[in-house]
Amino acid sequence: MSSQTPAAAGYDELASAIDPQVVHRLPDIGKLVSLPHTTYALLTLLMKEDTQAKDLERVLSQDPALTAKVISLSNSAFYALEQPVSSLERAILVIGFKELEFMAMGLGLSETFDLSSVPANFDGEGLWLHSLSVSFIAREIAVVSKAVEPSEAMITGLLHELGLIILVSKFPSQFQQLMELVNAGMSLFDAESALGLRHDVIGYMLAFNWNLPRVFQEGILYHHRPKEAPEFKKMTAAAALADILAHKIGYPVPMEALEVDLDYSLKTLNISVPTLQNLIKDLMEKIPRAHPLWLEMMRSGQAKNRGLRSKAASFLEPDEKVRPGRS
Repeated sequence: MSSQTPAAAGYDELASAIDPQVVHRLPDIGKLVSLPHTTYALLTLLMKEDTQAKDLERVLSQDPALTAKVISLSNSAFYALEQPVSSLERAILVIGFKELEFMAMGLGLSETFDLSSVPANFDGEGLWLHSLSVSFIAREIAVVSKAVEPSEAMITGLLHELGLIILVSKFPSQFQQLMELVNAGMSLFDAESALGLRHDVIGYMLAFNWNLPRVFQEGILYHHRPKEAPEFKKMTAAAALADILAHKIGYPVPMEALEVDLDYSLKTLNISVPTLQNLIKDLMEKIPRAHPLWLEMMRSGQAKNRGLRSKAASFLEPDEKVRPGRS
């Protein structure tokens, strides 16, 4: 199991390069928009090497709403089951422990950040599919390479664009400025640096405020610069490679032109070129089949957020519809 977050070494220096308005609001956002209790419990559970299916069932069963969503998704057309799933126990049996842990973590993130309310000219659906693709790919890389723990790789991949998700969903005016610079021809990295909106640093800062384990903090901060990771070089290399492959197979980050040292990640993880080619072929078959299910996960989170907003505002909002084209 990875070590917990140490003292804030370098945190203040990183924060000094970020827009002061973002830095000022981030601690409050970290308190108000936190990982759901069940999701945090799952995260802790999945970092244990001896976790079993019954442990996952025990944690999920404490959250009836999440349990209902998991069972509902288990009955989707993606799985084409002959007999409907009506319990967590059966879901684990027919779908599998690894698939269910991925589903549960994805549902948790979808409840935390509502990407249905992003700027109209930004592809929030694409960002969601990219995040889940990297999560899925990172776990496959871990299995193939045996260099990192698969569940940790899955979670690192899921959280790697946390900063961009925060910018899109919580700082719309700053993000609009960022999009204007990118649309004018500036690279995403240069635009972020100019405006003090580095998504890797902002994601790291929220992960730090959430007191997530250091392995995830580094994975978020260094997923574009794995060579610079001070401690978890293999995990950041896995996240970086998963990011590259997600772009390659058609699930890129909107606005981002990725530039990462592929050779470094392959060498660090001891993955040969033939192994990489076989992995890409496998991913190109699996991920397109899975992404309609992943969109259902996103919509499930949006439905909860819409309900909360409606209750708070005491009137019904119009239905928000996910843009078609990817499902």
